[in-house]
Order: sequence, then C-alpha cells, then structure tokens
Amino acid sequence: MQIVQHQCDTVLTLPDALDNSTAEEVRKALLAHLEHHAEILLNLSQIERCDAAGVQVLLAMQRSAAAAAKPFAVVATTDALTTVCAALGISSAQFVAATVPLLESACTEREPLVE
Repeated sequence: MQIVQHQCDTVLTLPDALDNSTAEEVRKALLAHLEHHAEILLNLSQIERCDAAGVQVLLAMQRSAAAAAKPFAVVATTDALTTVCAALGISSAQFVAATVPLLESACTEREPLVE
C-alpha cells in the first residue's frame, strides 16, 4: 500500500483499497500526517475497494482533525466510497469539499508518504 503526498504538501492520495485489510495502516499514516501538518486533504479518486472499516477511518480522521482544530476534506471520491456510505446510511457528501481544487490543479509532482 502506498499513500502519496504531493510535493505541494496539501493533498494525500490514498491507494485503491480503503478496507479492513488497509484500515489500520491508513489510519496510522493519516494520524502521523495530521500531527505534523496544518490540514488533511484527501484525494480518494483511486479507491476501487471500500468497506465499513474504510469509512470508519474517514469518520475518525474527521473527528481527530476537528479535535485538533485542523481542516479535513476529501477533494475527490469514487462510486465505491459513495456506495458503501449509502449502505451505512452516511452521506458521502459530508466528506467532499466542492470548493477545494482537485489535486491536478494544486500540484503535479508526487512523492511516497508510506509504502
């Protein structure tokens, strides 16, 4: 699994799976990022597999960011996340910030955050 932090240090792109098999690793990486950065902006446009554990990580990160008084937003998502959220009775719209520019317009170079 690899989480990509863009060189402009603004957006993190999560890998293709946000599920039970990756949830703990993603959670730890996001908490570490939150500790050292002013905000968490996530690009979830690569997510192909998602389950309740993945959504739970997002909800927990949203709460952790709020507790730290730091912004949290998802700048792009996929049908996989939207479908799981709907099945859980959660609106995926609560994660998506339409006013945040997509990462392609924010920066183009990438470097691995976690491998």
